[in-house]
Amino acid sequence: MAEIYELSAGDLRAAYEARILSPVEVIEAIFERIDSLEPSLHAFITETRELATTQARRAEAGWRRGDGGDAPPLLGVPVTLKDLVDLEGVPTTMGSLVASRAPAARDELFVERLRAAGAVFLGKTNTSEFGLAAQTMNRLGPSTANPWNLERTAGGSSGGAAAACAAGYGPLHHGTDGGGSVRVPAAYCGVVGLKPTGRFIPRRVRGAGMSQISSDGVLARSVADAASMLDVIAGPHPDDPGSFKGPRTDLLTSTRPARLDGVRVGYTTELGWSTPCEPWIVKRVEAAAAMLRDAGAAVSARSPRISDPNEIFPTLSAVGAAANYGSLCVDREDELADYTGASLKRGHELSGVRVAQAYAELDRIRRQMDDWFTEFDVLLTPTSAIAAHPHGAGIDEIAGRSVSPWTISILYTPLANLVQAPAIAMPAGLDPEGLPISVQLMAREGNDAAVIRCAALLEDAGLNDASPLAPV
Repeated sequence: MAEIYELSAGDLRAAYEARILSPVEVIEAIFERIDSLEPSLHAFITETRELATTQARRAEAGWRRGDGGDAPPLLGVPVTLKDLVDLEGVPTTMGSLVASRAPAARDELFVERLRAAGAVFLGKTNTSEFGLAAQTMNRLGPSTANPWNLERTAGGSSGGAAAACAAGYGPLHHGTDGGGSVRVPAAYCGVVGLKPTGRFIPRRVRGAGMSQISSDGVLARSVADAASMLDVIAGPHPDDPGSFKGPRTDLLTSTRPARLDGVRVGYTTELGWSTPCEPWIVKRVEAAAAMLRDAGAAVSARSPRISDPNEIFPTLSAVGAAANYGSLCVDREDELADYTGASLKRGHELSGVRVAQAYAELDRIRRQMDDWFTEFDVLLTPTSAIAAHPHGAGIDEIAGRSVSPWTISILYTPLANLVQAPAIAMPAGLDPEGLPISVQLMAREGNDAAVIRCAALLEDAGLNDASPLAPV
């Protein structure tokens, strides 16, 4: 058998059913893994070992007394939560010195679902302050390091979750994604990052600006694990009247496609504005397109003709920061990270007219993508134009072309947020420096099954020729 920390959620459930492993044995092995690596990675803000031990013991008793076929889907499976969501009894720091340290009064809606499904909560993972930056750095402690190279960033803002996933801190990890914050860390750390259709995962409260296009998501080392977690946490809830109410499918079933006949795929590295990309990533996109074609998909080199979202997205981000967090920060500005202060300042300075113009432009982009999705089912692109860069690096050039340092890692990801589309980052091998690279699959709002089917096919076809666990 593989090491316990290498096992998938599906492997763990099978081992529990066969009485080969127990949930307590599993979390003890994962605690040992965390103890050996966490001093270098800084993936957690808060560990919840006492809670995890209690839940594991309860899960172990459940497996002993019950019929395995009737067990909750994640009974005894370790899960981490990004520290932007509430877990009852644990503070939600949001990566900030100004946030309350009072224990959360109750679980977020989807956390309730994970608890009911039998998940074991290992802790709250690191995030950039309020989830605003594309690197996981804040003033609470050291930046999260990339398990493939500790001198490189794990990305952000779900870098703690991605690093934990790649390092073997359990199989399932929650993240949030307002413009790539699940998918970019997944790409940098060589794991699967799934952002579902907007509002597919319910929330009690959604804030302004970027919160309206942000989504909770899943990081895992396999497509099947990501789908199994999404099956648990997704779906409408009466406490979130805006939650997505489209038809549900068993997404785990979508991870077993024999063929992709009839699926129409367009692939590109150029999205209608300046999207330079490293050549080895371009080659992996082309390799992925060939694999999908071999599986029966109708594949064409085609880019959507859409407006550049690189003004809309920072506007929504800044106004959201000011509206959602500004009151917390009054008279405490000196405690904020520099990027947080800059975002709050810009948000407060934006006029109502400028924000209204951004939403009008957003509607235009959504119409343009609706037109594109009448011809295609799936869009294949890079996830990031580069592999993980050194901590704090200011990069203004990719593949010999100029790029804004603000957008170096999110050239391809915000589009899915803006149009509420499902998108998945898939590991696609290593670059010449031995760092993970990734491709992205995106589909029309509500068609999560399509990106999961194509991603599972690429996984089975061997697009990622590297280990899903980083060599820390």
